[in-house]
Amino acid sequence: MSRWRTYSPREIEALGRSAPPLTEAVERVCPACGKKAVRRYLYDHDGPRRVAMSYVWCANCRRYASSTGPPLHPDFEFDDPGEKSAELRALRDKDLMALLDHLDALWDSGVLPQTFTPKR
Repeated sequence: MSRWRTYSPREIEALGRSAPPLTEAVERVCPACGKKAVRRYLYDHDGPRRVAMSYVWCANCRRYASSTGPPLHPDFEFDDPGEKSAELRALRDKDLMALLDHLDALWDSGVLPQTFTPKR
């Protein structure tokens, strides 16, 4: 299996410009390899300061980026496989490369992508 590597700053900018709304659970075109294989995973991290963690990765060329931001919008409900998986929660905290492999496998098996729906 090939090694994960980070997107360049220019590629990260392109990812930001092409980010779909939360409610669209789709793969998108990778700015590095041109394939429609960019996937995402988000979760709210409850630590000393509550933040949203975001991971995007290309299933084809194995590039990735991660970021933190304000907690996910309170007007949305979303499914997080990390709520049900101790393995996923453990990987989020200690092994980024294994986490990316695991997230990619979850996408391939249909557990991801996540769904975000407006609260009623």
